[in-house]
Amino acid sequence: MNADTLTFLEALFAPCEQGFLTFTAIHPDGRHPTPSRHVPINDLACLTRTLDRLNTANEQDWGAYVAVATRKTNLGRWRRGGQDDLLALPALFADIDRPPEVVLHELRGFQPAPSCIVTSGRGVHGYWLLATPTQDVRQSKHVLHGLAAALHGDGMSPAQSMRLVGTCNTKPQAGGALCRLLDFHPERRYALDDFAPYAISPRKTCSHSPRQTSGELNPRVVDALADLFLAHGYRPRGTWLNGPCVYPEHHKHGDAHPSFGYNTATGFAYCHVCGTLLTKDLCGAVGIDPASLGGLMKPAHDTIPVQLACLHDQ
Repeated sequence: MNADTLTFLEALFAPCEQGFLTFTAIHPDGRHPTPSRHVPINDLACLTRTLDRLNTANEQDWGAYVAVATRKTNLGRWRRGGQDDLLALPALFADIDRPPEVVLHELRGFQPAPSCIVTSGRGVHGYWLLATPTQDVRQSKHVLHGLAAALHGDGMSPAQSMRLVGTCNTKPQAGGALCRLLDFHPERRYALDDFAPYAISPRKTCSHSPRQTSGELNPRVVDALADLFLAHGYRPRGTWLNGPCVYPEHHKHGDAHPSFGYNTATGFAYCHVCGTLLTKDLCGAVGIDPASLGGLMKPAHDTIPVQLACLHDQ
């Protein structure tokens, strides 16, 4: 594992005294399950094993990610966790996919000054380390939204996973570029209140947002759709991923001006032309087989036949 990996992780999680670190492997083709490992804070042996397996997966073209917020419990192999699973957030962050030379100039002149600046292989990540990890999920969500707006970056949530420093960006267009530290100032640590001027409420989601009333959709299917859309460049906006419709033939000019949104909280989608799209229809349109993930609906027993050996305990 690249030496920058441990340097970055030590700085990020230094003030965290409990909880679990969450690492995830995501294949850029979006057609594979996304295994995660949840490592107890201060368990160096488990961390070393996990990073070794994640490095092996990265060498096999899987993207390697780390969740910025610690989790309350070990969520199991097939869950990364959402807002309710978060224990504490040790840093604020931004993901900016614009020309790096422009972004670096802006970040280096930004106030408060970033603690870390990372090139992700295609974009730039900024991190602001917190002296005391925050459990104020609502306020941190508003600050993340404000930082994204100020820096013209992607929408972020406190539960977000970011590409892991020291690993390669395995997306085809990235050419195997290394995700690496550019600026590193771990002594720059802030309070959440220092970012109060940036705290703005995320825009309300579309009034047509369908609601998942039964809560029975298989979360692996919901995550697989989200991972596929992200891998194809769909833009996060709160709980929505926005991009071209999965039915371009229904649109003039193939939906050249994207009108489609996938809601990662419900598993449904909405298109201004096609209307509400159900999860099963989305799977059929993009080539995901729910049966390979345990079925469309949440299985009675949380098992899955697909294994990724390098992230599986022997």
